[in-house]
Amino acid sequence: GYTGEDGFEISLPATAAEEIASLLAAEPEVKPIGLGARDSLRLEAGLPLYGHDLSPDTSPVEADLLFGINKRRRTEGGYPGAERISRELAQGPVRRRVGLALDGRQPAREHAEVYLGDRKVGEVTSGGHSPTLGRPIAMAYVAADCSATGTALEIEVRGKRLAASVVPMPFVPHRYVRKGA
Repeated sequence: GYTGEDGFEISLPATAAEEIASLLAAEPEVKPIGLGARDSLRLEAGLPLYGHDLSPDTSPVEADLLFGINKRRRTEGGYPGAERISRELAQGPVRRRVGLALDGRQPAREHAEVYLGDRKVGEVTSGGHSPTLGRPIAMAYVAADCSATGTALEIEVRGKRLAASVVPMPFVPHRYVRKGA
């Protein structure tokens, strides 16, 4: 699911939605959650959200989503964006989506600027507190030369610089049940 956990998406007529929701909610194992909880889990799972972490200008290479284009298509090309993707595969992208672990308790939110010294190197696209890790985390696009795991960066939040470091994503390992596993 979109939280990094196994889940279900149910398609049904609108007229049946209330009845099905009531039946599901009556089960003791089922607990409703809100958008905030879903977004915290999504962030912990390192899953990008369209309109925040992804846009029409984002490439699968810089977003670390290349798994969405099979190897044969990458080689053959002939699809929208193939020229850019081929160039980024050969030369590397200008920027990369990375995970950031922040020191302290203050979270960084969307549009917070990311710095390496005095050089602005990127921008946070999603950020918040990780209930699982007990600390603030964020996703950001940063200059490719600043994207290596362990790189020490700073994020400007309300006029203050917060220490952060590039960490692997997902922040919390996925626990998907794999068919046949």
